[in-house]
Amino acid sequence: MKTLPGITVAFLSWNRLHYFRATVESARRCIRYPDIEWIVSDNASREPGLRDYIAGLDWIPNKWFREQTHAAAMNEIVARATGKYLLLWPDDMQFVVEGDWMSALVETLETHPEIGSVGLNFLRKKTCRRLLGPPRLEEAVGIAAEAVRRKFHFRIPRRITNPLSLATCGWRIPGVVPSGIPSLTPLACWKALGPWKTRDATQSNLVDSSLGAEDDMIERFQSSSFHWQMALLSRPVAADIINDDIGCKAKMRQGKRHGIYTPPKDGSFYYEILNEASLPSGDGRYPLSFESTVKPIGFQLPCDAEGNLLKASLNSSVITEIVTA
Repeated sequence: MKTLPGITVAFLSWNRLHYFRATVESARRCIRYPDIEWIVSDNASREPGLRDYIAGLDWIPNKWFREQTHAAAMNEIVARATGKYLLLWPDDMQFVVEGDWMSALVETLETHPEIGSVGLNFLRKKTCRRLLGPPRLEEAVGIAAEAVRRKFHFRIPRRITNPLSLATCGWRIPGVVPSGIPSLTPLACWKALGPWKTRDATQSNLVDSSLGAEDDMIERFQSSSFHWQMALLSRPVAADIINDDIGCKAKMRQGKRHGIYTPPKDGSFYYEILNEASLPSGDGRYPLSFESTVKPIGFQLPCDAEGNLLKASLNSSVITEIVTA
C-alpha cells in the first residue's frame, strides 16, 4: 500500500451554527483518510451556542477565535497548515458522499502535478457544460489571451481516469480556486502565489466579501508562469447548503445575516449522505450535476421550469441581527 502524505482540512466559521454543524459532522463522517490535520478558524462569532460547539470539538486540536477578514483567516491557515494538501472549506457546504475518495484523490494529485486546485462540490448542469463543454465562438478572446500568456504551455482541458476520474478546465479558468474555498490545493501552490490581499473590514460591501482578494488572486495567477489547471471531480462529494427559494445561502455581510437561515429538518444534515459505491457513473462527459444527484431532506431544491438549479448571490430581503445570549 502506498504511503500518502498528510492533508490539512480547515474550516472557516462565522455566525452560522446550523450550517457549521452540518459541515463539520458530515466531513468527519465522509472523509476517510489516514493522516488529517483538522483546523477551525472562527471570526469571533457571536451567535449563541456556536463558540461552545466549536470548543467542544475535542477531535479538532487546532482552533482559534479571532476577528479577522476572510482573506486574513486563510492566510493564517496557510501559514499554520502542515499537510501537503490543504482543503480550505467554508461553513455553508455539506459533504454528501462517504467513502475512500480522498485517498484516491490525493493519489491522483501525487502523479499529476499540473493540477492546481480540485473542486469537490456539485455544480449546476449549466455550469458543468460551460466549464467542460466544447469551445464557443464567444470564447475566442479568452482563447487568444491564453495563447499569448502561456504560448507553448497553452492549458488544454484533459480527462484523468486513474485512480480517480477528474476533468480539467484548461484555459477557461485560473488553475487555482482564487477564493480559496471550497478546494483541495497543494499547500505549495498557495505559498508560491503568496498571501491573499487583505484590507480593512470596514471597506466591506454586500457583493464582494473578499474585499478584492479574489480578483487579486486571479490577476496574480494569470500573470504568473504557473501552468496549473483547475480540475473537477467526475463524481463530486459535497454540496452548497441551498434551502432559500431564490437559490442562495444565508450569508454574513457587514455583521448581519442575509437570507433565509434555518436548521436542517432532521436536526443533523440538510442532504442525504450517499455511499460512494452507490453513485451513478455519469455519462463520461460532464460531472454528475447538483440537480441530478443531491437529495435534500425535508425541502425541495429551488429550480426553474426546466429543472435547472436557481442561483443567486445574496437575498437582501431577509436581514437579521446576530443576537447574543
